[in-house]
Amino acid sequence: MVSRELRSKLQRRREEEQVSTITESLSGLRNFGYVQDDEMPDWVRLKVAEWLRSDSLPDSRIDDEVEGQVNQWIEKFAGDSKIGKRFYCRTGLLFFPWLDCEVAGGGWARVLRQAIGNDLVMVSHDKSLSVAFFQEEYEYLAFYGSQ
Repeated sequence: MVSRELRSKLQRRREEEQVSTITESLSGLRNFGYVQDDEMPDWVRLKVAEWLRSDSLPDSRIDDEVEGQVNQWIEKFAGDSKIGKRFYCRTGLLFFPWLDCEVAGGGWARVLRQAIGNDLVMVSHDKSLSVAFFQEEYEYLAFYGSQ
């Protein structure tokens, strides 16, 4: 039986490899490292849980048939929401849960989606607001929340 400590070490090693791959694929973005979940305000966790419920109403949506426009839609929604150029982006990893990054110009949504996946949760650098994008069966949903 593998101990919990050993499983944790193995997972951390796998995630270190994933972080290396993510970091290498972030062309055009500045990476300031990773921060832990406990550095995010509680309201972010609660808001994301609310958004993930099946009865949540998105602030915006786009049909997945217009895949070529999804990245522009994400960048526009995030910009209109005042997320800022520097923000935290959830990675889905246990040991490296939030990427601290800065974007310049357009094209950053494509880079993040390729590196992290189509579901993106971003928190402004001052941690006062958050936006999220989730890929559903036939569409993408966008949410906005603030403290």
